[in-house]
Amino acid sequence: MRKHIILAYLFLLIPVLVSGQELSRSFEMRYITSNPSANGETDFFGETQYFDTEQRVEFLKHYAAFASEYFNDPGFNTIVAPDEEVENVMRRLKPQPLPEIRDRLVLDEWKWLGYREGQHEEQLYSLQRWEKDGDFDISNGYLEFVNQADAEFRFRQQGWRYTAMWEMRLEETGREAAVVFSDKGLVIALRTGIDKDGNFFYTTANNTVVTAGPFTPGKWHRFRVEFDMAAFERGRDYVRYNLYIDDELVADYVPMQRSRSGVAYSPVLNSIAFVDQMNIIGGPGLAVGNIWGVGYHPTGRKSYPYTTETFLDENFRAKPCIEGWSRMEYDDGEWLTDRLPIAHGSERHSRERIYLRRVIEAPDFNKAILTVETLSPGGRIWVNGNIAKVIDNRHPVQVDIAPYLRKNEKNILAIEVDYFYLQEGLGEMMPHTSLDFNVGWFAGRMWLDFIGYTSIDDVFVYTSELTGGKAGLNSGNATMTGSKAEQNSGSAMMTGGKAVLNLRATVNHTGYLSFRGEAEYKITPWFPEESDVVVARGTFPVVVGHGKQTFTERIVIEDPDLWWPDAPHLYRVQVILKDHLDDNRVIDDFVVTTGIRTVDQQGGRFRLNGRVYMLNGSQIFGFRSPLEEMMKWIFCPPAHWYVRELLQIRNMNGNMLRIHVHAFDHPSGNTNDPRLPEIADQMGVMLMWATPAWVRTGMGWGHIDWEGLPKYIRQVYNHPSIVMWEIANHTQSFRERDIRESDLYMEKAYTTVSEIDLSRLISYNSFIRHFHYWNDEGTIDYRGNPIEDPSPFWTAPMVTRGNQDALTGYHNNWSRLRNWPDQYTQNFLESRERAYFNFEHEESIGQDNWELVRGKPWYRLHSYEWGYDEGTIGRRLILDEWRESQAWQAFSSWESMKKQRMLDYDGFSWCNLHGGPNSVTYKKPLIDFHGHAKLAYWTNQMVFQRTVAGSADVNVVYGPGDLIRPVIIHWGDEKTVNLTVKVKLPDNRVLQERVYTGVELSAGRESVLLEPFSPRTEEDGHY
Repeated sequence: MRKHIILAYLFLLIPVLVSGQELSRSFEMRYITSNPSANGETDFFGETQYFDTEQRVEFLKHYAAFASEYFNDPGFNTIVAPDEEVENVMRRLKPQPLPEIRDRLVLDEWKWLGYREGQHEEQLYSLQRWEKDGDFDISNGYLEFVNQADAEFRFRQQGWRYTAMWEMRLEETGREAAVVFSDKGLVIALRTGIDKDGNFFYTTANNTVVTAGPFTPGKWHRFRVEFDMAAFERGRDYVRYNLYIDDELVADYVPMQRSRSGVAYSPVLNSIAFVDQMNIIGGPGLAVGNIWGVGYHPTGRKSYPYTTETFLDENFRAKPCIEGWSRMEYDDGEWLTDRLPIAHGSERHSRERIYLRRVIEAPDFNKAILTVETLSPGGRIWVNGNIAKVIDNRHPVQVDIAPYLRKNEKNILAIEVDYFYLQEGLGEMMPHTSLDFNVGWFAGRMWLDFIGYTSIDDVFVYTSELTGGKAGLNSGNATMTGSKAEQNSGSAMMTGGKAVLNLRATVNHTGYLSFRGEAEYKITPWFPEESDVVVARGTFPVVVGHGKQTFTERIVIEDPDLWWPDAPHLYRVQVILKDHLDDNRVIDDFVVTTGIRTVDQQGGRFRLNGRVYMLNGSQIFGFRSPLEEMMKWIFCPPAHWYVRELLQIRNMNGNMLRIHVHAFDHPSGNTNDPRLPEIADQMGVMLMWATPAWVRTGMGWGHIDWEGLPKYIRQVYNHPSIVMWEIANHTQSFRERDIRESDLYMEKAYTTVSEIDLSRLISYNSFIRHFHYWNDEGTIDYRGNPIEDPSPFWTAPMVTRGNQDALTGYHNNWSRLRNWPDQYTQNFLESRERAYFNFEHEESIGQDNWELVRGKPWYRLHSYEWGYDEGTIGRRLILDEWRESQAWQAFSSWESMKKQRMLDYDGFSWCNLHGGPNSVTYKKPLIDFHGHAKLAYWTNQMVFQRTVAGSADVNVVYGPGDLIRPVIIHWGDEKTVNLTVKVKLPDNRVLQERVYTGVELSAGRESVLLEPFSPRTEEDGHY
């Protein structure tokens, strides 16, 4: 066996030259003292604490200083999934293959319009004032200056934080174009634009003018100003702003001008409490457009700290009248053109429905099946001016529009998507969202299949068995991510074995007589390399009287390439339908992609392809930057955001993303966007999948969309990246009621899912402490009383276990971590039947690096979680202690997750991955709103190394009687490793080095304790 080297350091780690392959490296920081009162396992803050409160803060200060250097992030400003990495993955993603026989029209590109009733007339009236003035002309949505003039825009007073954006084009140099923000034109806050010398400029305090590089004549330049007038609240000298030109920050949180015409500067006379006017001053050759101002106003509520409101919206174009929009003769020349899915939303577009149009030419056909992934929250389908379908939910839709189509002619398809607004009774607000109730609505992807009276309705392929073969180590990485995640983990590849696949095909026949024929299946490699080599082929008879009938086939594939996160191989499966009564004519086919992989929990551990595995990662809430698009993109973001989130997971050494998207409680929330598993299949990230039938919380389970759940599952069930169905998050209705409430819910959930798919794990609830059942066997209730007749659905096949174990988060002190696990959790961890996951561990909070978000609406705003510091540290960390706050989050996450790995948890989902919840004030995320890693991101990356070393306890302070107790925590193939432990001082001097050689690690998961030793020190201090 090849030897590997693990480097584990107390306090300081630097790269060193080693022989052999370096497998992992890690560090811990400890305080070492000669005081015997520190002997034993000391808490950071708790029953056995040694530090007082300020010593704890000092410890965190040392930790922050070291950890930021160790992780090569001294500025606390590393983007963990940069744009170029995202773009590289986007270029290499493969679209799903299309059928070869079926006549499919992919309806990707549409004309579309967001429109609210009466908007056309309102905007025409608004434009009249410019058309009446001879100084301006309106052309193609822009305001053009004919003469030297001053275009004035007045708006509601903005006195806290607000953003203004616009576009500006100047045809030639030698002319000045200025944009001025002021208080009624009296006190100027900012003057910016293009000067006569051809340079961008802006003003700052004391009327100082600053140039910011040359402009390009004839080019449209984008301006964005972020005003912060809340600075006085913090005792600052000036109100400030950021200025971006063409997305580049040119004025970084500089003081506002604050000047009064004709008056010498004075802090009193030139004070400014708000801005309510924008003036654009220029002459011939100047054009402006797309002016948008959005203001934020504080509420005093920690969970919902500010409101959002558009105060200025001028695009100098009236939306066209939509009368007759669903008919062919309507002129949609002024509509936008885009590709599905198309999303809309946010308060700027409140009550604007989405209208879509597309002209198609229909061939000769029997049926024309329009497939719509979703119209969320509902809508209508029109064909040639007639309503073909009314939709009042988010379910996937298939509708035969043949009665409305004209064969061999042009036809108009028109789609109307309803808007969503919480206050109209369509939903209830939930924690973590913002006060913008216009939660995004959208139209999913669509295609139109022209088919005969007999067709394949659906195909589902899953792996039921892997047998034989030799498990080898593949050190390569077949993913297309180019990620910075660990490259030395390898993946088990099946060689010489075989896979048994189950194929389930549903045939729909609506002819007058029966159908008699056969179906042929053909399986070929598809990803990462596509091939025509057939790995499996066969036929089975198909006889259907009338209606739908499902056929199953057992398929054996020799020596398959398995789907692993480190090597996500995918296959193309084609099922071809032939008609025996018509000369064996080929009449239809159906194509899907899938991966060969199995999921189970035999032996009480999560297993992938029969090997002990882990699900490590985080969850997403759906709140994505930029802030102006956040509410629109919650349920349907651009594809690059999915890629970014999956890269953030992989670059953290993670392999799992939990889908936890929400913005309202009732009706059900979450997403079923098939693009996400399509991308995850190729990027090698496993998904805990919660459909839109899911509920986040609540006192009942009646809000679960039981009708929609099987439809959502069928929509995505061919994707190997989905390894678990999650029915609910933490519904809280069960323990307070009779046990039958728990039983009825589990029965409903299990029967609904199992009738469709039992190839994945099933999570009834990510917080099973809400149930009556208090042990894995289901024989004891939460009061300790025996349960005589436990529900069989509690222990049904593929049902898994887990809770939201936050050991050092919320108000918990270190004693909880030291004493973990409790008897309840220990029982589930020891189960030989089912895995146990930490489905949502909000370990602790870490403030943002405030220097990166100066002037943003959430700048230096405390979270509702701020009080947690008192229970975990001893006092609240102030805003200027954000580094210490991140240190606490990082330090506690490593120590907690390290112990949980030693206890053999099957996986982790941090709550949550990136910022955005609670109007971007939520502090638990590992990554900030703009993609910068917090220190806890790096310690998650460190603990997710498959083989990693640390101390076998959570002792924070070593006394003279304490020993360093090294432990190697391992998951993967068997290995022989060497471990080096170094004790270092802050100045990098190595005081002690201990080497353990030839440590044998078994395949699977285990923790190996090594011989303890006494640390060598010079004086009391941090090591």
